[in-house]
Amino acid sequence: MRLWRVALLGLSAVALPLACGKGSHPPSLAAEEPPDTGAAGRDGGPLMLDGDLDSSPQGPCGEQVIPVVTNPPNLSFIIDHSGSMGDELAGSGLSKYENARLALSQVLKAIGHRVSYGAAIFPGLAGKTGCEPGDELMRMAPGDPPSYARAGKTGPRLKDLLARLSIASVDGGTPASATLEKMSGVLSELTGDTYVVLITDGAPNCNDAISCAASGCIPNIEDRTLAGMECRDGYNCCDPANGVEGANINCVDSQASLEAVQKLADAGIRTFVIGMPGSEPYEDLLNGMAERGGTARGGDLEYYSVEDTNALQEALSKIAASVAISCEVPLDYEPPDRDYVNVFFDGVVLQYDPEDGWEWTEGGAVAIRGAACDQLMSGDVLELQVFAGCKTVVK
Repeated sequence: MRLWRVALLGLSAVALPLACGKGSHPPSLAAEEPPDTGAAGRDGGPLMLDGDLDSSPQGPCGEQVIPVVTNPPNLSFIIDHSGSMGDELAGSGLSKYENARLALSQVLKAIGHRVSYGAAIFPGLAGKTGCEPGDELMRMAPGDPPSYARAGKTGPRLKDLLARLSIASVDGGTPASATLEKMSGVLSELTGDTYVVLITDGAPNCNDAISCAASGCIPNIEDRTLAGMECRDGYNCCDPANGVEGANINCVDSQASLEAVQKLADAGIRTFVIGMPGSEPYEDLLNGMAERGGTARGGDLEYYSVEDTNALQEALSKIAASVAISCEVPLDYEPPDRDYVNVFFDGVVLQYDPEDGWEWTEGGAVAIRGAACDQLMSGDVLELQVFAGCKTVVK
């Protein structure tokens, strides 16, 4: 969010044919080193809950797999790398920007195979003022297959994203509205459900077309000093008439930011907002952005306010799980005999139990219940598979 220097100078569902014999469950899968095949390059999403083409379980589990219907969502991470993102996140020993990068790494290791994802940062990298609209660092594409996570490895696509994020130094302002506006054109062309995850540590600014009173001036709100003048006691540090050319770019860019999020929502793209330390004075605006973005959480804070590394990773995990995982799993077709169907979590049979296992819905979907649902939603389950041909294991 820091921009004081700028003011002085003037950011498909796919069915896998799995062969099985007779028995109760598939064998566990060995964690082998996956081949480094490079970043995924196809436009469609990866399998959300079925395995890789090269890791289909074989063994005594039934005679056919029933493919689950998947619709991997698109996740666009739009990340603030303004000057203040270089400040240390309390207790971590790392900057807020580096914490955001590491949190993304952990979350996408666990859940990246269930989504397509891309990333942008703001302000733009090639700008001279620190107020240019952000740049798209990675285009939307499927994440790495689950074999990498199963082997405890970072896949090539995630490695690529982390490398791209690491090249950006922290500097400049927070042109959030211009960046969201720029990305709306890119994201609206995608097929499938699309979501934005905006990570920032303060108020959007950099809009040279607006003016504001001291109550809407970031240096005043934060009791800063600009050009040797204290931004308090009635002195409006965002008023160019006070002698600082371009000072109005430090005004809180509220209206344009709300309108940018609304434009995304009108295109069917919801926006999640994560506020890192430093964003607290702008709670009302971030709440409004979450509301316009269709992701309001309810309560006093409609957005995700995070104070440390753990809270940041937890927020990202909740967001990813909420859009990529469901405890109601539709099937590609009705099995010939429901009494001969079993559900597996990572090769381990899940017992039929309406309270704490799975059951059928009226519409013929598999519904995961109780603690099993919690486990699935946590992202700890890499693969959910449904097999027909063996007597259902009942609790």
